[in-house]
Amino acid sequence: MRGAKRDRERAWRIPAGDLEGLVVHRLRSFFADHTALLDVAGNETYPGSGQRQLIERGRQVAEELGANTPDKTKATLMALMCRITIHSDRIDLAFSRGRTAALLTAASIDLAAQQCLNAVPAPHDLMTLRAQARLQRVGREVRIIVEGADYQAVADPSLLRIVARAHDIQERLSQDTGLTVHGVAREERVTAAYVYALLRLPRLAPDITTAIVNGRQPLQLNAKTLMRKASRLPADDWAEQRTLLGF
Repeated sequence: MRGAKRDRERAWRIPAGDLEGLVVHRLRSFFADHTALLDVAGNETYPGSGQRQLIERGRQVAEELGANTPDKTKATLMALMCRITIHSDRIDLAFSRGRTAALLTAASIDLAAQQCLNAVPAPHDLMTLRAQARLQRVGREVRIIVEGADYQAVADPSLLRIVARAHDIQERLSQDTGLTVHGVAREERVTAAYVYALLRLPRLAPDITTAIVNGRQPLQLNAKTLMRKASRLPADDWAEQRTLLGF
């Protein structure tokens, strides 16, 4: 957000999970790209077996970025001196070419490198990756729409919690025959009507549940919308469910 205070107040706030997932995905694609890695390191510097080792190290870094905890992933981004710039139609990820080459020749990611966060790469040392994406407002939310079907979207935590809660309540009721919906409502501190609505969610079409888990649900489908429509979900008509929820 740049400019006067009045301009910052009109800026859009972007869900951190969407942005972080996109950045990590783009970096992983880069480190898995043999041609891109050799371009950074320089073909003449790593001939023969050196190139094979470089490619293997790139694959390792890509796997680590996918498996690391958020703290370690953040440390890696800091070690590379990453700077993310969000445009209306794309996201640019700029980072240090020298730091990248050093990371590729290291045995593991040096988390201590994050201490150099205040260092500024020289202009000739900067390289930029670009992710084609656009911002779109959906109700009060702003979503990042990624161009290309190969990107794994980030699931909506609120939607996941609701679906998980519904399955948990259903399992508790099936295991304890003495437990009633009103009893669950008292335990959960919600109304019985809310519990009845939740209990429709375990009967969602399998492809709808899978889409929610993978973050592939329609843009307008959030936790509030799902619960508002839950009471009207037909239990066994999957086609009608898809229509009602916007699939």
